[in-house]
Amino acid sequence: MNLPTRLAEIARVSPGQEAIVFKNQRLTYTQLDTRVSQLASGLKQLGIKTGDRVLLAMRNCPEYVIAYYAIMRMKGIVVPVNPHYTINEMGVIIKDCQPAAVITCPEKQELFEKISRTIKIPAGIIVNSCDPEKEDIFTYEQINKKGTAAFQEVKYSHEDVAEIMYTAGQAGKPKGAMLTSYNLYSNALTFAQVCSLSPADRALLTAPVYHAAAQTCVMNGTIVSGGTLVIQEGWRGAEEVLKEIAEEKITFFFGTPTMYSLLLKYPELDKCNVKSLRIALCGGASLPPGLYESMISKLGISLVEGYGLTETSPVVTINFIGESGKRGSVGKPIPGVEVKIFDYEDREVPKGQVGEIVVRGPNVMKGYLNLEEETRWLMRNDWFHTGDLAYEDNDGYIYIVDRKKDLIIRGGLNINPREIEEVLYDHPGIFEVAVVGVPDAVMGEEILAYIMPREGHEMTEAELKTFCKDKMAKYKIPRYFRFVDNLPKTSSGKLMRKELQSWMAKQKPPV
Repeated sequence: MNLPTRLAEIARVSPGQEAIVFKNQRLTYTQLDTRVSQLASGLKQLGIKTGDRVLLAMRNCPEYVIAYYAIMRMKGIVVPVNPHYTINEMGVIIKDCQPAAVITCPEKQELFEKISRTIKIPAGIIVNSCDPEKEDIFTYEQINKKGTAAFQEVKYSHEDVAEIMYTAGQAGKPKGAMLTSYNLYSNALTFAQVCSLSPADRALLTAPVYHAAAQTCVMNGTIVSGGTLVIQEGWRGAEEVLKEIAEEKITFFFGTPTMYSLLLKYPELDKCNVKSLRIALCGGASLPPGLYESMISKLGISLVEGYGLTETSPVVTINFIGESGKRGSVGKPIPGVEVKIFDYEDREVPKGQVGEIVVRGPNVMKGYLNLEEETRWLMRNDWFHTGDLAYEDNDGYIYIVDRKKDLIIRGGLNINPREIEEVLYDHPGIFEVAVVGVPDAVMGEEILAYIMPREGHEMTEAELKTFCKDKMAKYKIPRYFRFVDNLPKTSSGKLMRKELQSWMAKQKPPV
């Protein structure tokens, strides 16, 4: 079984069941399955072959779901990316994965046209709506007309790669995690079973679906359960989310701690009806102290916390805090997934002792695209080494302590500080730069850049923000800048990020 086959199965068993709700659109499972087959057939007619990669750069919308399942139905490989990436960020990924085609939204057509002048995209660019007269630019309608609803589905083996998801790499370059058909299907199905998702459930997709958690837990978890997926283009404020929950009788919502914090700050929260909500899942970053209690006191809802990584499809553990779970913990491993805590020599540590989380199971990726040596190292001894530090209590609950990686998590989004540093180093007035995360009550972490100017150069925060604007996605641009005379280094000249954190603790917080 795989995701598109499961979709077809649901369409046969419950043809009239509501599958997708988006603004004024409502699709049944039969309609969704038919559109997936038509697009899959059309992509094949366009010349896309089994094993070809198709880059998917769109916000949350029905076309995203259709394209995702269509690419898999014809045994292509989905490469979902953040549509807000700049031409530089997108170019790095396209060079690495060499997609046969791109499916995107009208706002990004020009960006991909520019990229295609230097990097060949053989089958062309497909856009929701665009100028059909342009060569190698196609509309969704054109591709659908090429296809037929009776598409012969291709069979997958457990080892066949179905998706490449890019995650922040420690060297500043994103890494493509190769996820197999079995990785994706097994993780979505197990998550759905753990949460008792059923055709009666209505899930609200607000978090970006191009990220692993929203993709598996909300989109795929709902579809394998035969439930209804209610789609919002993205976060449009607490009022819009609360209104959708009430009007569509949402039973399942996934959000980051930032989203829940903003919901709780909504001034008319006491007038909102959220009684239909059965599960409120929190992920993407650590749950701040007090957020769980606030959700209980203000909304009467228990938050469910989980832990996962892009490389693990992504769900590893889950913690139903209100059902004998433990606050402060990310819970226990989901069925079929093994988790251990290792020391630096890959020996299991005693209960209560801090070590690195390692994972083994059907959810663990096949490896990183074009990074065989790094894959072998992180998956040594048949365990995926996460880089996250934690301990396990006597009841088997996992508690995250720290990240070995230098990643900053802002609003649930992973940000590599080295990527930002490399952009800032291109500024002629900067001699050295160091980027760190600083605590923030709403976003979890904000970005602070320490700048050591070159002699004789002066610059302002506004100037540096403008410099960054076209070189990185908006959420990566540092919120704070501090100008310093030196940066802490080891005797060998290596930047000491932990020391920077100490600097920050001793100084006044940024304002």
